[in-house]
Amino acid sequence: MKTIRNIAIVIIILIACVVIIGRIFPVIYYNTEVTVNVPVQIVFTGYTDAGKMGEWIPGFKRIEYLGGIMMGQGTRLRLVLNNNGKQTTAIQEIKKIMWNKLIEYTLDEKRITVSTTVIFIPGDDSTIVITENEAHGKGFFWATFLPFMKPAISSKARKSQEMFKAAMEKDFS
Repeated sequence: MKTIRNIAIVIIILIACVVIIGRIFPVIYYNTEVTVNVPVQIVFTGYTDAGKMGEWIPGFKRIEYLGGIMMGQGTRLRLVLNNNGKQTTAIQEIKKIMWNKLIEYTLDEKRITVSTTVIFIPGDDSTIVITENEAHGKGFFWATFLPFMKPAISSKARKSQEMFKAAMEKDFS
């Protein structure tokens, strides 16, 4: 009986620790950086080209225009994605855009909201693309467990940027 009680206490303590960590760190931050061996004008255009998104956004199915000046501040888009056979949607809103320099947007879906700044740094026939991301979980579960998902989320973001690099370099060469 004492063993069962001790196991129950340990489980309760572990659950409390997970919840406390999730509440102390309700936001995660992660960055990506990739050098694309293509001039900035082509890289920037490729990043905003809905027809190319399927080449570098895992699970991308389609994009739907919801409003605003197309690819300008205030543009709202619905992204339809397929994650492991399950369709999900996310609303993307462009907050700021500076051609060939910067795009700021939010991506809002039922479990998580991500604010992203994409910075384009031109070089000699290459472009450094840096993303700075801030993610917030929604609801008790996602807000609590988001800090523990950071490695998987940032890994997926890095993979997407590597796929973007490959798609841009393939089209440019």
